[in-house]
Amino acid sequence: MPDSSETFRSQMVSRLYDTLPQDQLQSVLAVLDSALQDYDITRKPVALVPASGIPEVVKYFLASKAVENLSRGTLKIYGLRLEDFFRRIQKPFSDVRANDIRLYLYWYKTEKHASDGYLDNIRRILSAFFSWLVTNEYLVRNPCSSVECIKHQVPERIPLTPYELEELRWVCRTVREKALVDLLYSSGIRASECSAVNLSDIDWKARSIVIRHGKGDKRRTVYFNAESELSLRKYLETRQDDCEALFVTIRRPHHRLGIRSIETEIGKIGQRCEHHVFPHKLRHTFATSGLRGGMPLDKLQALMGHAKPETTLIYAKQDQTDLQREHSRVYA
Repeated sequence: MPDSSETFRSQMVSRLYDTLPQDQLQSVLAVLDSALQDYDITRKPVALVPASGIPEVVKYFLASKAVENLSRGTLKIYGLRLEDFFRRIQKPFSDVRANDIRLYLYWYKTEKHASDGYLDNIRRILSAFFSWLVTNEYLVRNPCSSVECIKHQVPERIPLTPYELEELRWVCRTVREKALVDLLYSSGIRASECSAVNLSDIDWKARSIVIRHGKGDKRRTVYFNAESELSLRKYLETRQDDCEALFVTIRRPHHRLGIRSIETEIGKIGQRCEHHVFPHKLRHTFATSGLRGGMPLDKLQALMGHAKPETTLIYAKQDQTDLQREHSRVYA
């Protein structure tokens, strides 16, 4: 018998020794030895389920996604969600079934009071993970493939009107606030990209900024208008520090203004004119202005750093003002 069969026999003897009389034990072992002649027994592998309950293969999945240039933020979300899932269900990935996923989503909704849109994002992360396991031959079937999509209403993206944008600029109290609003609108950059901009990334002559680590770690060049240049120069004249970042904190010691701080500052400026404003709304306004101004879709896609034109098309949804204008132009 192979070594694994011997191990199996030894474990059986130790377990039966205290429960069976000696004569019965010998009879059972005789039958067991006879049966083992026709089988090779191997131990079920458990290395992929460490003591923490998190499958080791999750690391391989995240590594492969990092190679695909997923952003650090997205990778962190993937990791946290998968870690929470496996800690909750306490099962090896090979034993996960569709109902385990459904129960986890139900638990998350009831305990965390998550929205349907957020739950569907979790479902998609789990589906991406199990799909990767199938592709890489860890599994035969994706258990998430039979878990229904969670229907949810996507909130309508409404850009700022020209009046609201001017109102936002008007209520800025410092040159720093105005420079922040002007740059986010005229360049269309994300809050994370704005936070990462260094003074050395700016070409003042071309009014351009090199975004070295955009979404997916992609590099691109964006541009800003003359009004933003004036705001930025006035803001930089007030600076008395040697920090390399374009935007820094107000209090000493000055350091790079973080993403959350940018979001908070834009939100506070919006509250002064009673508008719900956040950095991505300014980015959306940039995209809408570009499309209404006749900018070709591929050019806008490049400026916004979108990998697919379908993403840019999200901003091309026509509102009633556009429809009325086009109707009047053609049929008036």
